[in-house]
Amino acid sequence: MTNKSLTVAKTNITNVKLAYMYTLIPLGIVTLQDIVYIILYQFDIFPGAESANAATGNYLYLFLIVSAIVIPSMHFHRFMNLGGKRKDFFMGNALTYVIMAAVISVIGVILYFTYEKMVLTYYSGETLNTLYVFGWIQHGAVIAFFQQFAFLLLLAVSIHTLTAIQGKWYGWVTDAVIVAVISVFTPIAPLRSALVWFFNLIIFNSNILMQIGACLVLSAVIYSLNQAIFARKAI
Repeated sequence: MTNKSLTVAKTNITNVKLAYMYTLIPLGIVTLQDIVYIILYQFDIFPGAESANAATGNYLYLFLIVSAIVIPSMHFHRFMNLGGKRKDFFMGNALTYVIMAAVISVIGVILYFTYEKMVLTYYSGETLNTLYVFGWIQHGAVIAFFQQFAFLLLLAVSIHTLTAIQGKWYGWVTDAVIVAVISVFTPIAPLRSALVWFFNLIIFNSNILMQIGACLVLSAVIYSLNQAIFARKAI
């Protein structure tokens, strides 16, 4: 990584206002709701929420998702118009998603063992955290971090790449293939089994190293496509 790549990553992270907005607004609403429940509970006014509640850490995924849409669709033109090089943009984006996935994973694990554990005592339902739902937390905090990091990195580069190819013929073909896979594979048992196998591989795999490795390899393969995509992308 070069200093220019680090600059690109820093610029990406500090200039995704939409990502911050779409993350902080729902996160603030949910946190405020939790605080109100806790206060009412302390004064015996409210017995506790009975419905399941999305975990606070899960809302951080929104930041990654929106960023992966904004960066290839808006930052490329700005960067190139400022005299930047396509290679630096390519490497800088890779670093951006590594940092984002790592930070979100760290915060998510910390919240799970602190804030969300505390909030759960005021809910008679469940707090739906992906760390628990996907089974990552069963292996401890450190392993959960790496499993979540690998998955989030794959999610980010996949969304980034899909966004980058929109407006091109191969983008429309890819969109059509994805829709076809979902609509055709789901109702047909053998094909549905293949789809389930894939999601088990990258999310629910009982083999930790295989799950992490599959996500990292797929991330590298998918993101490598961006070198050719942005090499031909008009400024």
